[in-house]
Amino acid sequence: MVTALSRCLSLPPRSASPSASSPPRWCPLLVWRLVLCLPLIVLMLLPLPVLADELTASVDRTRIALGETLTLTLRYGGQALGEPDFSDLDKHFEILSTQRQSQLSFGGGSDSSSTEWRLTLMPRDTGTLLIPSFRFRGEVSDALQIEVSEQAVTADAQQPFFVETEIDTRNPHIHEQVVITFRVHSAQPLLSLSAAELEVPGARVVRIHETQYQRTVGGRNYGVVELSYALFPERAGALEIPALRFRGEVPAADNNFRSFGFSAFGQSRKPVVMSSAPQTLEVLPRPDGIPATQWLPSKGLSLAQRWSRELDELVVGEPVTRSVIISAQGLQGAQLPSLEAEPHDDFRFYPDQPRIEDSVSNSGVVGTRIESTAIIPTRAGELVLPEIRIKWWDTVSGEERETRLDAITVQVAHAPGTTPAPASADHASTSSATPSQSVQGTLPYWLWLSLLANLVLALLVIAFGLLWWKQRRGSAESATTSPGATRRNAEQAAFRHLRQCSAEQPAELRQAVLQWARLRWPQRRLATLDDVIAISEDPALAGLLKRLDASLYSRHRDAADFGAQDLTELTNRLDHLRRQPPKPRDTQPSLPDLYPT
Repeated sequence: MVTALSRCLSLPPRSASPSASSPPRWCPLLVWRLVLCLPLIVLMLLPLPVLADELTASVDRTRIALGETLTLTLRYGGQALGEPDFSDLDKHFEILSTQRQSQLSFGGGSDSSSTEWRLTLMPRDTGTLLIPSFRFRGEVSDALQIEVSEQAVTADAQQPFFVETEIDTRNPHIHEQVVITFRVHSAQPLLSLSAAELEVPGARVVRIHETQYQRTVGGRNYGVVELSYALFPERAGALEIPALRFRGEVPAADNNFRSFGFSAFGQSRKPVVMSSAPQTLEVLPRPDGIPATQWLPSKGLSLAQRWSRELDELVVGEPVTRSVIISAQGLQGAQLPSLEAEPHDDFRFYPDQPRIEDSVSNSGVVGTRIESTAIIPTRAGELVLPEIRIKWWDTVSGEERETRLDAITVQVAHAPGTTPAPASADHASTSSATPSQSVQGTLPYWLWLSLLANLVLALLVIAFGLLWWKQRRGSAESATTSPGATRRNAEQAAFRHLRQCSAEQPAELRQAVLQWARLRWPQRRLATLDDVIAISEDPALAGLLKRLDASLYSRHRDAADFGAQDLTELTNRLDHLRRQPPKPRDTQPSLPDLYPT
């Protein structure tokens, strides 16, 4: 780069007799070459760490058995000549294969490149083995730990095809995550493999992981396709997991026109069918003394928070956004509770719609709920935001735990242009009278006449505006109906639609109930059927609505517990509820003013 820059700036030989009155001929050329070399100069000034990228290492599995393989992926964020030194792996692993892949992407305002090495490894020993860190171009990757267990003894180890089933817990609690893994073993290369989606009556099923590797069982080599699912039981008692059937194809033994068909584009294929064994789980009920609202069975629950700006910049009347992140291992985001802010004298809270996310890995589901709230201080001084507590059930230790965010003390300043309140009423009257007298004594006479004329003109404009508004209001009242009548008409139409819903479509019925309830109680914030239950205070109606919610999670119609008779009773009780006069708290605004006075 330095050589290119020196060539770019090289000048032609000077003339032997330059003119004294005109500039040298090489000055414009020097300026033009400086412009052309500007990108090279900028590139030389860039710090070298910006041009480098990190080196990361990852594996597809961290728990394997002796005789199984895993895939190590080493990624370098740039184009690489050569490769890292993998000789340290030979101590605990056998390297079966190594693949290299480079990627380049252009456009979108940024260019990127990367290089990946994928190594297929087989452990030599059992126990906790260490994949060491690697060094490449000054970057260092993290070391990884691999748990290697003894080879499991399988009854079908002598068969060319078989399916192995593993369940992490046989006695889960209700709503607790259960990870079930199916391993399809094939002694011949699988040309294709397919399976129906796993459906378990009485449980929600989420597919979380799929991988392939090699395994040696009883001295025989198998190719393994591993599928993992997360199950969430919805009721206590026996939970039957049906057999899962796999269909695949392997190369035919006799590769000619007469055996198992012939493909003009490849070898003939032989179909194979494998099935897993049915399984039974005993689901335990929720422990005594734990309410349903606090039942969160998880391997770990964490709380974190972030703010839209620094807390040392808070001002009275100016909002700041606080986002609380709830993450739980073994729970879906929809299972996590909402954080209800209690009324506070020093703050006003305006919650936003929560954001719910789910991520999956070979260990299960990790649910996340992010709740953002606009917080407005109502006075200056040292204020304290209360702590946040969430109780949950630790499925590892089998006991109830609590995670919390500690209380936060903040300093709030007065709004710009304001001063603290005066100490007494006498002082206030004195201070308010003094400026008025001072202004009256200093303002010139012509300015007072101008202010008076503007005041008369403003009064005339207001008078004409009131007359116009009165005439306009009279015509509008005769042509339109009142907002209250419009809302009543909409509520009646929504209830008629609710009556027309069918019990065989619980999702549509649930949406119709919520739509009607929001029109019936517009001042309430109704998001779920639990909010309708809280308003009704009717135990029978609460049971019907909970049964309607439970029927949505059933994957079989015959497992649903909400029928036509329940629908009739539900509409009758809702009709009785809508005819009752509104309670005083239903007519109050649900949110305080955005800006305090």
